[in-house]
Amino acid sequence: MDEPIPVTQSIESLYPDANFPAQQKRWQNLMAHFEEKYGKRPLFVARSPGRVNLIGEHVDYSLFEVLPMAISTDVLVALALLDEEEDRKGGDDKAVITMLNTNSHKHRASECTIPREGRAEIDATQHEWASYFKAGFNGAVGLLRRGNANFSPRSMQILVDGNVPAGGGLSSSAAFVCASALAVLRAHGREPVMKKELVELAIVSERE
Repeated sequence: MDEPIPVTQSIESLYPDANFPAQQKRWQNLMAHFEEKYGKRPLFVARSPGRVNLIGEHVDYSLFEVLPMAISTDVLVALALLDEEEDRKGGDDKAVITMLNTNSHKHRASECTIPREGRAEIDATQHEWASYFKAGFNGAVGLLRRGNANFSPRSMQILVDGNVPAGGGLSSSAAFVCASALAVLRAHGREPVMKKELVELAIVSERE
């Protein structure tokens, strides 16, 4: 049965007891980093865990059955919307997304300007970390436009922190796309976000 994505005010329930102190410090660093870079606290943090497939591998994205299990490593996307005055500085016809990563030495800052009636452009020839956020953004905006053909996205400031090992078979890219899409949906008033709709749009978005 389909269920809504849970919303929590405490991170204690998200991690095993033994891992909680380290994760608490990580979240505190994320919030402090966001405030340092943007001069304000985020509206919320969207989270998506990595996972392992106990049965089945590399078949789930073709909709074959697998037996997955979430793990404690995850991707966090902290987000703030620009206020209306700031949002319109770049013009009424475009939104600006500023994307930062807590691991700034490896993942440089990125910014993209998006037509309010369009999509984020992704250069498939370049392997850039920000492309995963753009993929989630495009999937979320597509879903929102199915409910409102006149929907246009707001300008956003985001900060990403992830500790799912890339290339380790733990679905780091899927976690990134899911967390990004969830953040965009919630920022634009989609509540609740259902698990099935998020998974379905993330599958399509990551492929694109």
